[in-house]
Amino acid sequence: MNDDTRGLIYGTIAFFLVGLVIWLGFVYISACGFTLNCLQGAPLVVRTPIPTLIPFGEVEREPGNTEVDFNRCQIGAVQLIGAWVEAGHSDTEAFPFTDSNGQDCEATYEDIQPLLRENSVWYPGSLGCTSCHNADLTDRSGGLDLSTYEAMSANAALFGDGSWEGSLLHEVLVNQGLTAEGHSPDVEPRNPVLYVGQVIGDGETEGTATPEVTPTP
Repeated sequence: MNDDTRGLIYGTIAFFLVGLVIWLGFVYISACGFTLNCLQGAPLVVRTPIPTLIPFGEVEREPGNTEVDFNRCQIGAVQLIGAWVEAGHSDTEAFPFTDSNGQDCEATYEDIQPLLRENSVWYPGSLGCTSCHNADLTDRSGGLDLSTYEAMSANAALFGDGSWEGSLLHEVLVNQGLTAEGHSPDVEPRNPVLYVGQVIGDGETEGTATPEVTPTP
């Protein structure tokens, strides 16, 4: 093989390799742009200027929910617990109370439970009472267990002589303010407005529903 033939072969191979590199570079730039992370190769995310709305008719409501929503009574959390205590603090029977609009209403222990167990009920960011007052009975709990009705009933001082003002619950919730760290007599008592229970005479009490809470500022 003479030098001319060898040079032609080498030239052809070099031209082919150069062309291949140029073609691969063109393909990469077309797909990924002038970047090394190839973000343009990722699937495009289709965004809309406003949140996607749920088409009308796709939200299903349980039968009777509309009636319940408009049949709630308005009352402060402290007054609701007080009415429950003075009515005998039963865990099964409905107890009567008069709401803020003067209506005769009734509720059950199921409406009291969220006030003791759920967070952000008494004010935004507050812990549920049972986060401290539970069966562990540590120093933080103060020996007060509010986690179950049975535990509450076993504490005679909790309900006192049956009067709301003479009960330990009144002392804790009213005379001792609620703070993120616990209780303080220097803090104004909290009394969020609830929409709970049912007007007497408008059907059975929906005690299993969680009270709607409007926290006080």
